[in-house]
Amino acid sequence: MRCTTEISNDEAIVTVPSDRTLQVTTGGASPGFVEPECWQKLPWWAQLAILVLKEAKQPGSHLAGWCASLPQSFEEIPMNWTQDQLALLEYSPLLSQIEKQRQEVSAAFLEASNGVRFSFSEADFTWAVQTVRSRAFTGPYEGRGPQDRVAQLAFIAALLAASTGLGVVSLENGLNGALAAAVAIPLSDFLVGQTSTLKRHVMCPVVDYLNHDSSAVSDIAYEYFADAFAVRVNGSFQEGEEVCINYGEQRSNDTLLQFYGFVERDNANDTYTMEILQHLDVATDAIVEVTLTRTGPTEESMQRLLEVLGGEGPEEEDMAWKAVALACEAELQRRSAGVAHEASAAGTGPEALAARFAAEKEKVLIACRAHAQSRCGRPSSAAPLSLLTRATMSPSFQEPQLWQHAWAKDLLKEHDMSPLRQEGFCHLEGAFDPNLAARCLEECRALDADCATTVTTNRCNRGSRSAWLDLQELSQLRPKLPALTELSEMLAGLPVELQAVAGTRLRMQPATMIAVYPEQAASYALHKDSYFPQDNDPATGATRRFTVLAYFNDWRPGKGGELRVHAPSDPNGARPDPKRFQALEPKAGTVVIFDSRKVWHAVAPSLNGDRWAMTLWIH
Repeated sequence: MRCTTEISNDEAIVTVPSDRTLQVTTGGASPGFVEPECWQKLPWWAQLAILVLKEAKQPGSHLAGWCASLPQSFEEIPMNWTQDQLALLEYSPLLSQIEKQRQEVSAAFLEASNGVRFSFSEADFTWAVQTVRSRAFTGPYEGRGPQDRVAQLAFIAALLAASTGLGVVSLENGLNGALAAAVAIPLSDFLVGQTSTLKRHVMCPVVDYLNHDSSAVSDIAYEYFADAFAVRVNGSFQEGEEVCINYGEQRSNDTLLQFYGFVERDNANDTYTMEILQHLDVATDAIVEVTLTRTGPTEESMQRLLEVLGGEGPEEEDMAWKAVALACEAELQRRSAGVAHEASAAGTGPEALAARFAAEKEKVLIACRAHAQSRCGRPSSAAPLSLLTRATMSPSFQEPQLWQHAWAKDLLKEHDMSPLRQEGFCHLEGAFDPNLAARCLEECRALDADCATTVTTNRCNRGSRSAWLDLQELSQLRPKLPALTELSEMLAGLPVELQAVAGTRLRMQPATMIAVYPEQAASYALHKDSYFPQDNDPATGATRRFTVLAYFNDWRPGKGGELRVHAPSDPNGARPDPKRFQALEPKAGTVVIFDSRKVWHAVAPSLNGDRWAMTLWIH
């Protein structure tokens, strides 16, 4: 689906009248062509499949054009694959789910064939089920539509006229009762939508043409007063640009392949499920199935593993991470080489999809193994720790004049200040010697190897590792880290030069932070470095005015890890269009400066190698 005209942010891009959709609701009444007892026994997807079959077989259906556009077969859906093709997945959890799905569809067909008053084959039914599972969406049931409610209001008005005309009630009492009933109708629908556990399952023609993008922020909602379903996507679109929606939050490639027949590359929501104790020398008969992400087990999985290991103390947690690292390595040794297999299997058929799926699972295992290895003997916290004291650093400020540096004075020219003033950021390639960047990179890697960096537990920034360099302790830092201290002193000279841009007095926090985003295992979601004045806590960055970044890696296109700078959507600083950003390459020797309070930004995942940078915040 592509735009024919420009679309504004959060505009309804597709609207489908309710009477042009196929819907079922929890506990809803059966249609006239299905026995009520049979209807209530069928799962929602089987109910919708019967409605799809009815429309497809009905001459002159108002959905005939849409039915004709539906695929005639679903060879990409693994349920239709041969056993040899399924074996290429090398992933028993998905194979179990597919076998369960086959049994459920067969059972639903037997039930439906005895209670539906038109004929269809098992192949017809399976086709309709796969159409539904790859195209339907689910949401809360918001109550009946306004057309039904208009009829109810008309009935209330007629009842009022009759009762007052016959003298049963006075006009005043009748009007009061009618008003109360009229107000109760939309109010009850609102309360149903807000509090009910009832679900509405919908096949919405045209909406099902939209492809999936896990990074898209979208909503498909029933709009009560329009009695229609509307699709809204957070983001603007230009003419000719494809419009994608999100089929559901945090959908792994297991779900995407099983029900939709595709695999999303570098899916941040992908997981790997395994029985972990089979790879460990643990004296227990317990079976512990864990679900791994790129940054380790899910919280529930880690809890199960800790219980088997005997507790939740530091020693048990360290053992758990070692167990995860060993299990990932064992799984990688057991599996075929996923990336190499994908490269040899071109096309879009089952073999190519299986190879792509295997390659993505391999990426999850590799990233999880790296993260688990980094957690062994390494501290973790929500905030970085000082390299010297191994404690969280509290904000302390000094006058910027104390940290003047000739490099900083020569770096910022008027043509650099101008974009910083107008756009909120400036991108300075070749700001410092690439040889210095290379020496900083070498020192960072040595610190990381010695477990001097801290693994962040920040949910928005999971997977990165970092540490503070306290510049008030330069005499202790310089002998071991000559390059990092040299660059830190250079960056510390920038605050005094930036006061002209700020138009106010700035303060210097004499500390820099080094951080690594491991390959395929970390990213930073869209955010600002300061949410002042909503946030008044200095410890969380409320006082930050400028952010300075310096990059160390020998970056090449395709490596990922770009800084994505988003233009504010309005002067009030509301969350910007997530699709509109400028990607700044993290090349060695590059410095980026931006306004911490105005500039929304994100960090793309590093796709090839670990991405290192130094950060200085100016307050």
